[in-house]
Order: sequence, then C-alpha cells, then structure tokens
Amino acid sequence: MTARSSISLAALILVGAAGTLSAQVPDRARLVAAWTRDSANVMHYIEAMPDSALEFHPTPGVRTFAGQFDHIVTTNFEVAAQALAPGKPMPELGDSAAYLHSKAALRGYAAATFDYMLSLVRKATPAQLAKTLPIWKQPPQQAWVWLELSHEHTVWTLGQTVPYLRLHGVTPPDYSIPF
Repeated sequence: MTARSSISLAALILVGAAGTLSAQVPDRARLVAAWTRDSANVMHYIEAMPDSALEFHPTPGVRTFAGQFDHIVTTNFEVAAQALAPGKPMPELGDSAAYLHSKAALRGYAAATFDYMLSLVRKATPAQLAKTLPIWKQPPQQAWVWLELSHEHTVWTLGQTVPYLRLHGVTPPDYSIPF
C-alpha cells in the first residue's frame, strides 16, 4: 500500500459487507455515470480554491489542499489499474512536483486520472468487473466492489476539503447528485 493510497478500516468492513450482500455486477453504465459525476465534482472543488491556497493545510500533519486531491485521484487511478488492468504498466499521467504546486497541473492530472479510469470502466466486461482480486494486500474482492469503495473514498475525502475552502472564504461548490 502506498502512502497516498489507503482505504480506511470502515471501508474495509464495507468490502466484506458488499461482498456478501450482492455478488451481482452492477450495470457498467451506472458505474460510468457515478465516476463521471465524481470527476465533475472533483474538478469543481479544485477550481473553487484560489491558486495561492493549493499548499494550504488547516493544521500541521494533514495533507495540503492539493495533497487531498492527489490522494483522491491517485487512489482512483491505482484502484482502476489494479482492478481492471492487472499486470499492465500504469501510464505516467502527471508529475507531483508540478501538480502539487500548480492548479493547472492539478486539474490536468485529475482529468487524466478520471479519463483513464473511465476508459477502463467503459471497456470492462462483466467478467472483468466480477473478477475477484486483492488490492494493497487487502482481502480479495470483486473489481466492481473495489470501484465502489474508491467512489466512496472520493466522496469522503472531497468532504474533508470543505474546511480548506471555507478557511479561504470560498463557498464549496454544490455537490452534484442524481436526485
């Protein structure tokens, strides 16, 4: 497990629950819609923060604003690559020396990771989505379960950025949800 890509204990408990509640692979269109919505929400939050605040962190020991988004999108990127393209080399999509300090580079990296993830989900077969595999030395789960957990992780971490925005006088963007 890398320092930037971790799943919480609560999420791992959900993995076990998700694996026992339903072995049915969700409709690929539903996964694509959820990840398209996540992408738009993440991009709106990145855009809302002033460029000068990318390196801001509200208290010592927590990620910077840019670091939070690196954590979100890198986790998604790694989950998609491991779940849907196991054994294939992961493409280089950005340079942290740039995207942790430049809003334009952060937007570019975030967009590239979501584009990569969505391309894998769009091409995934039901068999690929149903394949059971471990990620980050965690108990094996179906690929779609890993994607669902990564989606949940995105929403959770995005919510953690609200105080970052508010401390800079920024009203957080509306969160797009389908109801």
